Amino acid sequence: MRIVHTALRYPPASGGAETYIQNIVERTRDIEAGRDVRVLTSRMRTHGPISELDPELLVDDPPYVQRLHHASTLGISYPRLQALRYYLGHHKPDVLHGYGFWYQPADTAARYALHHHIPFIFHPIYYENEIRQKAVWQLYKQVIGRKTFATADIVVVISPQEQQLIEQAGFPVNRFELIPPGIDTSRFETTCPNPFMEREIAGPILLSVSRIAESKGIQDIIAILPDIIRIVPDLQYVIVGEDFGYRETLLQQANIVGVSDHLHFLGKVSDTELAGAYQHADVFVHPSHYEAFGIVVAEALAAGTPVVARNASAIPFVAPHEKAGLLCSTSEEFTRSITTLLQNPGLRQQYGAQGKQRVVKEFGWDKVIKKVVALYDSLDK
Repeated sequence: MRIVHTALRYPPASGGAETYIQNIVERTRDIEAGRDVRVLTSRMRTHGPISELDPELLVDDPPYVQRLHHASTLGISYPRLQALRYYLGHHKPDVLHGYGFWYQPADTAARYALHHHIPFIFHPIYYENEIRQKAVWQLYKQVIGRKTFATADIVVVISPQEQQLIEQAGFPVNRFELIPPGIDTSRFETTCPNPFMEREIAGPILLSVSRIAESKGIQDIIAILPDIIRIVPDLQYVIVGEDFGYRETLLQQANIVGVSDHLHFLGKVSDTELAGAYQHADVFVHPSHYEAFGIVVAEALAAGTPVVARNASAIPFVAPHEKAGLLCSTSEEFTRSITTLLQNPGLRQQYGAQGKQRVVKEFGWDKVIKKVVALYDSLDK
């Protein structure tokens, strides 16, 4: 069976969705078992605005990943993989697997699948925000997006909250399957070196891991840092992740509120350093305003680190309140929750242990991949 995935971006482009796609591809590809898995994607690092990956990062692309040229669409953020239909035909798929509502690779794969009577799996990774209320978005939603949903034999959602949003939007769905992103828990079985100590960052560590963008809410934590520092004077707030053009704004904010000496940007780090950051942090904070799942939250729990996160979208599914950490809706709740955990080692240990147990039970990759393979097998007729 030849399975062709279409994705707008693919690692080393950063992002939870991109990592999720890569893991599905790599963990289901098994030539001996008869699964020839391939990827059609782009060279884009970001798509709004468009920027490209460093070519040196692509020299190690595996042979089953093909990166097509991309083109912008006038007036809207809808980059297109050029000649995608041609390359879909070249690879002769038995199953098409597309990702991303509002993304051309999934829409084109859906049209190709419909025309050639090929089974189509759609991972919409669906969300709504203020931008998606604009007229052009609503037009896309009712015309192109609706057809993509209707074409899919299976719509895969990564949380119950995503399915609820799709149902509320009224899209035609033949069959839902819940398959959350998997977490490689083996990464955290061995204690990794402490990246904070190596950088001479000393004191209790409050950690965030995300791309540096306004939607991730890091500015909300910087705003309350003075209040937290009054209670925990030696606190250090460390942010790991690639800058998407918002880092300078955050630095200016930190300077204005007087916490620059407590704020540290580590940028993009190695997998080993990231695992060490999770393991050696005292509290993981995730103030993102929206997550279709929240992979970094699950990774922090897998490392045994308690989580304080925004009570929004899929976060309660990943980290239930007062079971794996504390969920917050206001600045006051974030301040109270962070200081409570920083001052209570026993509670940190309790939530850390419960969170780790939850991830192992619910989000291990073995369980996830079995579900994906079962979908492929159900369509191999």
